[in-house]
Amino acid sequence: MASRLASVYRAALQPNRVRLAAIFHPAAGVSPQQFSHYWLNEHGKIFISLNVVRNNLTKYEQFHFDTPLTGDVAVAMGSSSATASFYGMAVFEAESYDKIFQVFADPEYQRVVFPDEQKLLDRGRSQLFAGQVATVWEKARASEVERV
Repeated sequence: MASRLASVYRAALQPNRVRLAAIFHPAAGVSPQQFSHYWLNEHGKIFISLNVVRNNLTKYEQFHFDTPLTGDVAVAMGSSSATASFYGMAVFEAESYDKIFQVFADPEYQRVVFPDEQKLLDRGRSQLFAGQVATVWEKARASEVERV
């Protein structure tokens, strides 16, 4: 079975989409609950209201960290939990990095979104990661492998 699976294993980087991921350190005095609530219910709406976002990004996702659960999972896996100083991660997907850069360089973003971020996060202590996606397994496509 393993050799048959290997013959259909076609993991590859997706050349038609790129992602920028940002893990966010909270602004001083912001609790995890405050961060999550504001980011999801207020900041997200402000961000996606911009034309440059809707025209340039193919997807915007928020990953809200559950620090206690992450700690439990880390213990179960024999790992350390490194998310305590971060409250969330945003994933920006586009057809090119130029399109992502256009979002952050846009005057309306600078005028509206950037100041709103300051209520929520500490940019200087947050981190960015650029890269491509490789879908290695997907349940929706699992039947293709199972037929082998």
